Amino acid sequence: MGKHAQIERGQKIVSVFVAPARRGVSGPLPGQEWQKDLLTFWLFQTCIKLQTSLDRRFLRWGMTVQEANVLLRCVEAQRITPGQLAIALGRDKGKITRFVDRLESSRLVRREIGRRDRRFLILKPTAKGKQVARELASVFDSIREELFAGILEGDVIRLGELLPQLYKNAASIGSQQKCEAVRERRRIGIRGMKAKGLETSSPQIAADILTSFPKEHECSRMNKRHF
Repeated sequence: MGKHAQIERGQKIVSVFVAPARRGVSGPLPGQEWQKDLLTFWLFQTCIKLQTSLDRRFLRWGMTVQEANVLLRCVEAQRITPGQLAIALGRDKGKITRFVDRLESSRLVRREIGRRDRRFLILKPTAKGKQVARELASVFDSIREELFAGILEGDVIRLGELLPQLYKNAASIGSQQKCEAVRERRRIGIRGMKAKGLETSSPQIAADILTSFPKEHECSRMNKRHF
Protein backbone atom coordinates (compact mmCIF):
# COMPACT_ATOMS: atom_id res chain seq x y z
CA MET A 1 0.00 0.00 0.00
CA GLY A 2 1.42 3.41 -1.03
CA LYS A 3 1.87 6.37 1.27
CA HIS A 4 -1.14 8.29 -0.09
CA ALA A 5 -3.33 5.20 0.12
CA GLN A 6 -2.28 4.68 3.75
CA ILE A 7 -3.11 8.29 4.60
CA GLU A 8 -6.51 8.01 2.90
CA ARG A 9 -7.24 4.77 4.74
CA GLY A 10 -6.19 6.37 8.01
CA GLN A 11 -8.49 9.34 7.38
CA LYS A 12 -11.43 7.01 6.82
CA ILE A 13 -10.64 5.07 10.01
CA VAL A 14 -10.23 8.11 12.24
CA SER A 15 -13.36 9.74 10.77
CA VAL A 16 -15.39 6.97 12.38
CA PHE A 17 -13.87 7.88 15.72
CA VAL A 18 -13.86 11.69 15.69
CA ALA A 19 -16.02 12.99 12.86
CA PRO A 20 -19.47 12.69 14.56
CA ALA A 21 -18.35 14.98 17.38
CA ARG A 22 -16.81 17.56 15.05
CA ARG A 23 -19.10 17.55 12.04
CA GLY A 24 -20.67 20.97 11.61
CA VAL A 25 -18.73 22.37 14.59
CA SER A 26 -15.37 23.29 13.12
CA GLY A 27 -13.38 23.04 9.94
CA PRO A 28 -10.82 20.39 9.04
CA LEU A 29 -8.25 19.60 11.69
CA PRO A 30 -4.63 20.68 11.22
CA GLY A 31 -2.32 17.81 10.31
CA GLN A 32 -0.76 17.54 13.76
CA GLU A 33 -4.11 17.47 15.56
CA TRP A 34 -5.45 14.94 13.08
CA GLN A 35 -2.48 12.68 13.83
CA LYS A 36 -3.25 12.88 17.55
CA ASP A 37 -6.85 11.86 16.94
CA LEU A 38 -5.68 8.99 14.78
CA LEU A 39 -3.27 7.90 17.52
CA THR A 40 -6.08 8.02 20.09
CA PHE A 41 -8.17 5.79 17.84
CA TRP A 42 -5.36 3.26 17.47
CA LEU A 43 -4.71 3.24 21.22
CA PHE A 44 -8.35 2.36 21.83
CA GLN A 45 -8.38 -0.34 19.18
CA THR A 46 -5.06 -1.80 20.36
CA CYS A 47 -6.29 -2.06 23.96
CA ILE A 48 -9.47 -3.83 22.87
CA LYS A 49 -7.72 -6.19 20.47
CA LEU A 50 -4.91 -6.97 22.92
CA GLN A 51 -7.33 -7.82 25.74
CA THR A 52 -9.35 -10.08 23.44
CA SER A 53 -6.30 -11.82 21.97
CA LEU A 54 -4.65 -12.39 25.35
CA ASP A 55 -7.79 -13.82 26.95
CA ARG A 56 -8.15 -16.15 23.97
CA ARG A 57 -4.60 -17.45 24.51
CA PHE A 58 -5.42 -18.48 28.09
CA LEU A 59 -8.76 -20.17 27.41
CA ARG A 60 -6.96 -23.52 27.40
CA TRP A 61 -6.34 -23.12 31.14
CA GLY A 62 -9.80 -21.71 31.81
CA MET A 63 -8.52 -18.33 32.96
CA THR A 64 -8.09 -14.75 31.78
CA VAL A 65 -4.77 -13.01 31.26
CA GLN A 66 -5.31 -11.16 34.54
CA GLU A 67 -5.76 -14.41 36.46
CA ALA A 68 -2.71 -15.87 34.74
CA ASN A 69 -0.70 -12.82 35.78
CA VAL A 70 -1.86 -13.18 39.40
CA LEU A 71 -0.85 -16.85 39.44
CA LEU A 72 2.62 -16.06 38.08
CA ARG A 73 3.10 -13.37 40.73
CA CYS A 74 2.11 -15.81 43.46
CA VAL A 75 4.56 -18.42 42.18
CA GLU A 76 7.39 -15.89 41.84
CA ALA A 77 6.85 -14.54 45.36
CA GLN A 78 5.99 -17.94 46.93
CA ARG A 79 3.99 -16.07 49.58
CA ILE A 80 2.24 -12.74 49.02
CA THR A 81 -0.71 -10.78 50.41
CA PRO A 82 -3.68 -9.58 48.32
CA GLY A 83 -2.65 -6.00 49.07
CA GLN A 84 0.85 -6.58 47.72
CA LEU A 85 -0.65 -8.17 44.61
CA ALA A 86 -2.95 -5.18 44.09
CA ILE A 87 0.02 -2.78 44.22
CA ALA A 88 2.20 -4.93 41.96
CA LEU A 89 -0.50 -5.31 39.30
CA GLY A 90 -2.07 -1.87 39.62
CA ARG A 91 -5.54 -3.25 40.41
CA ASP A 92 -7.90 -2.66 43.32
CA LYS A 93 -8.18 -5.25 46.09
CA GLY A 94 -11.73 -6.17 45.12
CA LYS A 95 -10.69 -7.33 41.66
CA ILE A 96 -7.64 -9.13 43.05
CA THR A 97 -9.94 -10.97 45.46
CA ARG A 98 -12.15 -12.12 42.58
CA PHE A 99 -9.12 -13.33 40.61
CA VAL A 100 -7.82 -15.23 43.66
CA ASP A 101 -11.27 -16.75 44.28
CA ARG A 102 -11.24 -18.30 40.83
CA LEU A 103 -7.65 -19.50 41.14
CA GLU A 104 -8.41 -21.01 44.54
CA SER A 105 -11.48 -22.81 43.21
CA SER A 106 -9.22 -24.34 40.54
CA ARG A 107 -6.79 -25.37 43.31
CA LEU A 108 -3.97 -23.28 41.87
CA VAL A 109 -3.46 -21.11 44.98
CA ARG A 110 -4.46 -21.37 48.62
CA ARG A 111 -5.13 -18.84 51.35
CA GLU A 112 -3.44 -19.05 54.74
CA ILE A 113 -3.92 -16.92 57.83
CA GLY A 114 -0.79 -15.02 58.85
CA ARG A 115 1.04 -16.52 61.83
CA ARG A 116 2.14 -13.20 63.33
CA ASP A 117 -1.04 -11.32 62.54
CA ARG A 118 -4.21 -13.33 61.99
CA ARG A 119 -5.83 -10.36 60.26
CA PHE A 120 -3.58 -10.90 57.26
CA LEU A 121 -4.16 -13.47 54.53
CA ILE A 122 -1.18 -15.02 52.79
CA LEU A 123 -1.50 -16.42 49.27
CA LYS A 124 0.62 -19.42 48.33
CA PRO A 125 0.74 -21.41 45.08
CA THR A 126 -0.15 -25.08 45.17
CA ALA A 127 1.89 -27.80 43.44
CA LYS A 128 -0.65 -27.73 40.62
CA GLY A 129 -0.37 -23.94 40.45
CA LYS A 130 3.41 -24.13 40.09
CA GLN A 131 3.10 -26.61 37.27
CA VAL A 132 0.55 -24.48 35.41
CA ALA A 133 2.67 -21.36 35.98
CA ARG A 134 5.60 -22.96 34.12
CA GLU A 135 3.35 -23.43 31.11
CA LEU A 136 1.98 -19.90 31.39
CA ALA A 137 5.48 -18.40 31.51
CA SER A 138 6.26 -19.80 28.06
CA VAL A 139 2.97 -18.37 26.76
CA PHE A 140 3.89 -14.91 28.02
CA ASP A 141 7.29 -15.22 26.32
CA SER A 142 5.57 -16.10 23.05
CA ILE A 143 3.12 -13.20 23.40
CA ARG A 144 5.98 -10.77 23.95
CA GLU A 145 7.70 -11.89 20.76
CA GLU A 146 4.50 -11.78 18.70
CA LEU A 147 3.37 -8.39 19.99
CA PHE A 148 6.63 -6.60 19.18
CA ALA A 149 7.38 -8.43 15.93
CA GLY A 150 8.56 -6.04 13.22
CA ILE A 151 9.27 -3.21 15.68
CA LEU A 152 12.84 -1.98 16.08
CA GLU A 153 14.46 -2.15 19.51
CA GLY A 154 14.95 1.61 19.53
CA ASP A 155 11.23 2.12 18.86
CA VAL A 156 10.37 -0.24 21.73
CA ILE A 157 12.55 1.82 24.07
CA ARG A 158 10.98 5.06 22.86
CA LEU A 159 7.50 3.62 23.31
CA GLY A 160 8.42 2.60 26.84
CA GLU A 161 9.37 6.21 27.54
CA LEU A 162 6.15 7.63 26.07
CA LEU A 163 3.48 5.29 27.41
CA PRO A 164 3.94 6.10 31.14
CA GLN A 165 3.34 9.79 30.38
CA LEU A 166 0.30 8.94 28.25
CA TYR A 167 -1.01 6.84 31.13
CA LYS A 168 -0.59 9.73 33.58
CA ASN A 169 -2.30 12.09 31.16
CA ALA A 170 -5.19 9.66 30.71
CA ALA A 171 -5.58 9.32 34.48
CA SER A 172 -5.81 13.11 34.86
CA ILE A 173 -8.52 13.56 32.20
CA GLY A 174 -11.66 14.79 33.94
CA SER A 175 -10.02 14.84 37.38
CA GLN A 176 -11.08 18.47 37.95
CA GLN A 177 -14.69 17.67 37.08
CA LYS A 178 -14.58 14.60 39.34
CA CYS A 179 -13.37 16.67 42.28
CA GLU A 180 -16.05 19.29 41.66
CA ALA A 181 -18.69 16.54 41.58
CA VAL A 182 -17.45 15.20 44.93
CA ARG A 183 -17.62 18.67 46.48
CA GLU A 184 -21.12 19.20 45.08
CA ARG A 185 -22.32 15.88 46.56
CA ARG A 186 -20.84 16.93 49.88
CA ARG A 187 -22.61 20.31 49.77
CA ILE A 188 -25.91 18.58 48.94
CA GLY A 189 -25.40 16.18 51.83
CA ILE A 190 -24.66 19.01 54.27
CA ARG A 191 -27.76 20.92 53.14
CA GLY A 192 -29.82 17.77 53.65
CA MET A 193 -28.47 17.37 57.16
CA LYS A 194 -29.19 20.98 58.05
CA ALA A 195 -32.75 20.63 56.74
CA LYS A 196 -33.40 17.53 58.87
CA GLY A 197 -31.24 18.48 61.83
CA LEU A 198 -27.94 16.85 62.71
CA GLU A 199 -29.43 14.70 65.48
CA THR A 200 -32.18 13.29 63.30
CA SER A 201 -30.08 12.67 60.19
CA SER A 202 -30.13 9.14 58.89
CA PRO A 203 -26.95 7.11 59.45
CA GLN A 204 -26.53 6.60 55.69
CA ILE A 205 -26.39 10.35 54.94
CA ALA A 206 -23.90 10.88 57.76
CA ALA A 207 -21.76 8.02 56.45
CA ASP A 208 -21.76 9.48 52.94
CA ILE A 209 -20.51 12.81 54.21
CA LEU A 210 -17.81 11.26 56.37
CA THR A 211 -16.49 9.11 53.53
CA SER A 212 -16.31 12.04 51.14
CA PHE A 213 -13.59 13.81 53.14
CA PRO A 214 -10.68 11.55 52.11
CA LYS A 215 -11.89 11.60 48.52
CA GLU A 216 -11.85 15.38 48.48
CA HIS A 217 -8.39 15.42 50.02
CA GLU A 218 -7.21 13.00 47.37
CA CYS A 219 -8.68 15.19 44.64
CA SER A 220 -6.89 18.23 46.02
CA ARG A 221 -3.59 16.38 45.88
CA MET A 222 -4.34 15.23 42.33
CA ASN A 223 -5.05 18.80 41.25
CA LYS A 224 -1.79 20.06 42.76
CA ARG A 225 0.13 17.33 41.01
CA HIS A 226 -1.47 17.65 37.58
CA PHE A 227 -2.22 21.33 37.41
